[in-house]
Amino acid sequence: MAPPRGAAMAADSFKLMRRKSSAVSDLSSDAMRIALIGVFTEADKDSSGSLDRPQLTGLLSSLGVQLLNPIEDIDAIFEAVDTDGDGNISTVEFCTKFEPAIKRLGSSMMGKMDLDIIMKETFDKMLVDARDQRTAVNRSFMQAREDCQEWFCKKFLGSKWRMKTFDAFYTNGGKGSASRLAHLRKSLDEAIKGKNEWITTSLESDQDFKREVLDKDGIGTFADKWLARLEAEMGTITAKRLASCETNRTVPTTPTPPNCRSTTETRNTKPERRNRKDERRKTKHKTRNASSRVRPTARCLTTPEPETRNPKP
Repeated sequence: MAPPRGAAMAADSFKLMRRKSSAVSDLSSDAMRIALIGVFTEADKDSSGSLDRPQLTGLLSSLGVQLLNPIEDIDAIFEAVDTDGDGNISTVEFCTKFEPAIKRLGSSMMGKMDLDIIMKETFDKMLVDARDQRTAVNRSFMQAREDCQEWFCKKFLGSKWRMKTFDAFYTNGGKGSASRLAHLRKSLDEAIKGKNEWITTSLESDQDFKREVLDKDGIGTFADKWLARLEAEMGTITAKRLASCETNRTVPTTPTPPNCRSTTETRNTKPERRNRKDERRKTKHKTRNASSRVRPTARCLTTPEPETRNPKP
């Protein structure tokens, strides 16, 4: 559905603003939301009311978002924004993703925000979350294989069944990183209990499963190791994020003129002022006492001459 007429008018005015300046700054929360609709309308080249992957790629390129793996990174961002999984990004889906950053920065930056910073920060966070999740899943998958090193060759003749299981449980587990992770956890839990339908079907019909799996109970043991490693990796990621939030949390302060001191500074300097006054008083008191003392003079060793009086006539 195309955006309302008022949004289109706001988009036209916003295009002029972006042509004059590469970054629209000093925007309030409401102005930021209007500007985001303008960005969406500008990226929607065919005026279909939604964004596809090529249009999103062009928007990311204009913002300077770094894509280490262009295909996977664009898919990760697209799936994160396309919450309903219909293959297109609507205006509501697009603007909703920026609300957390607008609320956070709107309260910490005196209501003035930069459009490009908001957008780039949000897209970068999506990439970081997706990359962390992929790393955790891949690492836990390899660690589970190492945990089963002692008995793995006794129960399995190859690893093709593992790769197919990885694709079924995670790669093809749904749209978006969150849905794939949830599907992986659910599938591993079912495999541990021996109630996963895909595993049961594969053992009966897949040639690689028939040839490589000697003991089907080993699949449940491997799934148990994988799930334990996965939860440990995700816990580490969560702990790092919380630590990073605590480190980066700062209290906003308004700049003070060079000749003025803040209230905190004034309170902290009161004891210092008192100590200085006490030292001055002590020094002044010592000086007064020293000046009021009479220095003792050395006694004269010679006897004074007697006074001579004129005789009376």
